[in-house]
Amino acid sequence: MKWKYLPIWKKNRIRQYWVLAFLLCLLLSFSLLFASRYYGGSAAPFELLENDREDKLTWYFVTKSGSTFEEDLSLLPSEKELTELAGVPVQREVCTADKFLNLTAANAPMDVLTSCYTDSKLKRFETSGRVWNLELLAEKNLHGFNFSESFIEWCGNTKNDVYAYPHTKTVTEEDKSPSSGVAMLVQKEKKEEYFSASTTFGTKEAVVDALKVIRKNEPDMVPCYLDLTSLQQMFGARIEDEDGTWQEKFFEPETLEGLQYLNRLYRERMLPQELFTLTEGALLSQLREGKVFLVSTRDLYSILQCLPEDDLVWQNYEPAGPIRSDSGKIFQFRRNYDEQYASTMFFLDSSYESVQARLLIRFCVCNMDFSPVQQEALVRSGLSQWVKHLPRPELEKDAFHTFAVPTIPYEILFSHYADTRLATIYDRTENYRSAQIIKMVLSSSPEEVKRIYSETLQEMKNGDYELLENWKENRYQKAKELASSNQQEAVPKITDSGES
Repeated sequence: MKWKYLPIWKKNRIRQYWVLAFLLCLLLSFSLLFASRYYGGSAAPFELLENDREDKLTWYFVTKSGSTFEEDLSLLPSEKELTELAGVPVQREVCTADKFLNLTAANAPMDVLTSCYTDSKLKRFETSGRVWNLELLAEKNLHGFNFSESFIEWCGNTKNDVYAYPHTKTVTEEDKSPSSGVAMLVQKEKKEEYFSASTTFGTKEAVVDALKVIRKNEPDMVPCYLDLTSLQQMFGARIEDEDGTWQEKFFEPETLEGLQYLNRLYRERMLPQELFTLTEGALLSQLREGKVFLVSTRDLYSILQCLPEDDLVWQNYEPAGPIRSDSGKIFQFRRNYDEQYASTMFFLDSSYESVQARLLIRFCVCNMDFSPVQQEALVRSGLSQWVKHLPRPELEKDAFHTFAVPTIPYEILFSHYADTRLATIYDRTENYRSAQIIKMVLSSSPEEVKRIYSETLQEMKNGDYELLENWKENRYQKAKELASSNQQEAVPKITDSGES
């Protein structure tokens, strides 16, 4: 990822500008993660600090795969970029959440942790006493800088403590930027070879017919990678009902339609089983080699935003779709539809405390507008260059962005499972649902998919799941109330002397 805007949708490409504050995916993936997860304004990096030490600031990145293959690492900021951001030499480490927790138990040296996705184990780790309460870190190092009450209420846990800084597009307000979080690409060369220029792949049957041609004539090519998260949005599954109340999208009829469609593609040998174990790096490698004909997955969007405009992916692919559902329901594209985002924590026992505080402000610049009092505190702390949030670029709308809807990043409010019981319910539910999704996609008939889907819904509604659902519903309403009451106004610029 680059610390600047990168135009990656050009001409027939989807046009998008990306700024890495952190993420991630997004992706995630980290998707995310990143991401998931972490847009914002661009600014010059910190100046390198005087540093005679031989050691480096150790910055861990937790990803779902923990992969250190070149393609996976290319989706993360490099050590050079991290050094420019931190102002001191940085050693980057990448691992899974489980490995990270094992390393902390062994007292491995750590200064900064960025989780590229929302992991309940890491949420519980926040309150272990190993990482800074962000209010205390700022209070000690930034000469009177205090977070707003709305930020604490939005991003804090059940005790109003904030341990992880969220790398989302906004905090405490609705995200109204025209960004979809979804993309679908088709391999240019094979499209031109087998299909007319007017082919859009905009219906389920059109996609099936096209994939049959590819399967027959290109046996070494993967016909498609499509997943449920992308299809749910293309088919119009909402996370909010007509009354504005949060609802579980997995219970929506478009979810069953998506599962049956994926099952059909699998049964007709157009969707490989490796979809369920595909890492972001592996997908990127295949796209650069042009080995996949049609792709739209939860990781794709975050991957694209990490790529320079001269990347091989742009030479091999062009936008396609979206795919319409049988009902004709309007598309519903939301960034962070899968409730994932990246976040960063700072370790208490680090000898780089002042650097941690500066990084915290660097993150704030990307998704928060500072009040006059906060600006004055930054000026006193020698960080006058960070007092102003730079304007976000206007994005050119394509077929996906046209149907992008404003997003309440309410996952900030309910992903901090300080309550162990809620975290346990969440883990159990997600593991069960993920296993059932694979089971349904690999089923022998659409009737079997429907039967398993009904069983899955019934099982999810039994037991303790209702507690989690009520928690999310209540937190979503709280997020909407906070967003409506925290409309940001223009902030007067503060000079280096502290005068407005």
